[in-house]
Amino acid sequence: MKIFAKIFILGLLLLFAGSSLVFADDVTDDYLDIAQNYYKEGNKGKALEYANQVLSIEENNLGALTLKYKLLPPTGSKIFPNIDRLLIFDTPYITTGNSNSDNFFKKGYECYKSNNFSGAETYFKNAIQSDPNNYQAYNALGLVYCAQNKLDLATSYFKKSNSINQTFTTPLNNLAQIYKKNGDRAKAFAILSQSQMLNDKDFCAYLLMGDLYRESGDYENALKNYRDSIKRKANCHLTYFKIAQTRADDLDYIGSNATLNYYQKFLNVTDDYVYYLMAKNYLVLNQCNKAKESIYKAISMNNCREYRELLGKINYQNDDFEDALEAFESSLSDKSSSDVYNYIGMCHYGLHDFNKAIKYVNKAISMSDMRVLYYYNLAQIYYTLKDNTNYSKCMALINKFKPSSCQDYIDLSGIYFYSESKNSAIAILNKGIDRFPRAKNLYQEKIKIYDLTNDTQGLSQTKTEMESIFK
Repeated sequence: MKIFAKIFILGLLLLFAGSSLVFADDVTDDYLDIAQNYYKEGNKGKALEYANQVLSIEENNLGALTLKYKLLPPTGSKIFPNIDRLLIFDTPYITTGNSNSDNFFKKGYECYKSNNFSGAETYFKNAIQSDPNNYQAYNALGLVYCAQNKLDLATSYFKKSNSINQTFTTPLNNLAQIYKKNGDRAKAFAILSQSQMLNDKDFCAYLLMGDLYRESGDYENALKNYRDSIKRKANCHLTYFKIAQTRADDLDYIGSNATLNYYQKFLNVTDDYVYYLMAKNYLVLNQCNKAKESIYKAISMNNCREYRELLGKINYQNDDFEDALEAFESSLSDKSSSDVYNYIGMCHYGLHDFNKAIKYVNKAISMSDMRVLYYYNLAQIYYTLKDNTNYSKCMALINKFKPSSCQDYIDLSGIYFYSESKNSAIAILNKGIDRFPRAKNLYQEKIKIYDLTNDTQGLSQTKTEMESIFK
């Protein structure tokens, strides 16, 4: 009867809503109460109906959004954009005046697009035979060989293409990526500098130069080149993602979100991935409500498992263990990572369901992508239970653990930071750097620790070290 009484009162209030907004907050609060009561009673249809009523009045009401997405399971998975992928830029074909060469090129291009590399090779070679100065066909042959990992052949054809027409700098950009793939960054820098000099309008040369600087940890020059690229092609969506990532790498999460806001407002208002990235930045800044608002916008556009996982992490960081658990459980699939099972275990730990906590953290430990961090989490559960035997076993496993990846060193540094000291954490990161001297994320972890502990000297020294190593 309580629910129906409240509905009746709301009906009366809404008669006066047109003359005053005083009741708006009360109305949404009452509708939300009704929705939550229906949810507790198991009437999901009515719960969703009233949650939507709230959202029709207040579209960003976090309580209604939280309830709505509890009621709507994810629809599938999302493949995230890879901003560091090999960039193949299609340039409009300029006819040569030789109809045979042009026709062969077009047929070769169709074969190339359908991954028929043998056919593409034949047609592009025919195009060159018909017109030895068809520089576009030489570049296209380079792409065919690059796709088959025949990099020496690709290199020779890219060079030949640019030698015929030096202002056609696309093959130089492709060549730079081969050099970078082979680890010859100096040659990649040199080739891109040449490309910029020969064709100042080539946005790609600046974009790829920005990548080289970003990967070297020189964020200032990375941003300069990305902005120069935008001046030459303002609507290249990928460039904005790269700027946002560069700012995040430089720990400028507010600046990263400013870039994403600009992109979303002026270039693509329907891109759900932007809101996902913004939510991640807000999470790092510990602005959980803003993170939640952003991820709900993403979910409203694409209700995928990956966004549910991030929602779970946001709720977990905000100590909303019940909602976090629901988000993680709704995201589960046969492709779920050990990270998700670890979070589920730690949600149960936060809810004091220790048996389930142990079960799910052990599940995470049993998986191929397990992390040493899970041993520490399991140790904390046993510590809470005063199970000194199992606690000691877990800590012993951590001490015996042999790191083999950068992430292992980062995890160990976090464990030592919270269980021992800052110096222990920095020491393990330095060991990681000795093993992986060009792993930028290890230096970034040092910067985070120095920043957290207000160690300005350590912060300055690490940044200087990065500048000298990643120049």
